Amino acid sequence: MNSSGPLYGGDFSKAVAGEIPSLYRYALSLVGDAESAEWLVSDTLSRAWEKWGSFRHEAGLKTWLHRILHNLAVDTARRKSREVSVGEIEDQWRDDTFSVDPEVVVEMAEDREELKDSLLRLPFAYRSVVLLHDMEGWKLTEIAAALEISLPAAKQRLRRGRMMLVSALSEGAVRRAANVGVPLSCWEARSIVSDYLDGELSGTQKELNLIEHLAHCATCPPLYASLIGVKTSLSGMRDPDTVISPEVVMRIRSAGARKPFE
Repeated sequence: MNSSGPLYGGDFSKAVAGEIPSLYRYALSLVGDAESAEWLVSDTLSRAWEKWGSFRHEAGLKTWLHRILHNLAVDTARRKSREVSVGEIEDQWRDDTFSVDPEVVVEMAEDREELKDSLLRLPFAYRSVVLLHDMEGWKLTEIAAALEISLPAAKQRLRRGRMMLVSALSEGAVRRAANVGVPLSCWEARSIVSDYLDGELSGTQKELNLIEHLAHCATCPPLYASLIGVKTSLSGMRDPDTVISPEVVMRIRSAGARKPFE
């Protein structure tokens, strides 16, 4: 393995440089925020660097790197309650009376934030296939190889993922219609509610808008009430008499002082 040069090494850096934009787009769509996406891509490159000597070039660098990123994301992903259920969607689409308004769904899909929110409602395994195929333009055979699944499984995940995305967009339109006239979108409100909880919005227009949103939104007030309850419970767990041993402090400091690839 040629590992000369700064950080990743000359050969490695040149090899992976062209793949970073695609990795970042994929990571950003998977996890939903820029900071997490950057960390995921960084971890992917770190893992790839560690395994560079065992990389079999015939597998394809793009496929190999995306497989590493996908596996890292799977390791850290946790199923969220707001994800749609695969079984429910299958039952929904089997019902001959089920349909959606295509104009509404397309309008929602053309709204970047609504599309991102709906994508995050897809279970991870289906979201990853939809993104690689419909956003990145990968062939199903490439996806199957990268995710180490069979071609029929890749086809099934793409079919189900597309159905779930349409249903999520349609449901999002219903939620948005229910909040017409309410200041802030639900995501905008939820992204600042923690600051509100800590008193950091006092006297600002954001605080007024958030209060108005919480007064009329059908879904955010229970979330806010839950945040308050959990914060209160956590504050009650603090034991002021707890003493951290010098050995633990030393280990933490040592770990924090280490630099990668030294």
